[in-house]
Amino acid sequence: MAGEAPNLKGMLQIAIAANDPGKLSAYYRDTLGLSVLFETSGMSFFGAGGVRLMIGPAHGGAKRGDKILYFEPEDFAAAEAALEAQGVKFPGAANVLQRESGRELALRPFEDPEGNMLALMGWRPISSEAVRG
Repeated sequence: MAGEAPNLKGMLQIAIAANDPGKLSAYYRDTLGLSVLFETSGMSFFGAGGVRLMIGPAHGGAKRGDKILYFEPEDFAAAEAALEAQGVKFPGAANVLQRESGRELALRPFEDPEGNMLALMGWRPISSEAVRG
């Protein structure tokens, strides 16, 4: 059915249903360094680059692995090192998706403590890794 577009302004919030919202919120605050905007009714709300991230209790039907959150670091190598120092285990090297003008778009996946997929994704200086686009 063709009709008028809804004029959406953009993505406002993403929610993660957690088995242990307090523990998962601590990970996003302390390990990833996201700032807490507010907490209410067992839910934590974080600032994530113009999009709010809400972590709250799972109420049945929540599936692990049904989402991937991509974080864009200011400095890719520094972010990798800081996360590793916080105990984040990366399963492998970054995937190079694209190269242009002396830089490459890299993707480096990892998981939070409840198994949700996360990734660093951003531009960095060209490495020796092959493009896997």
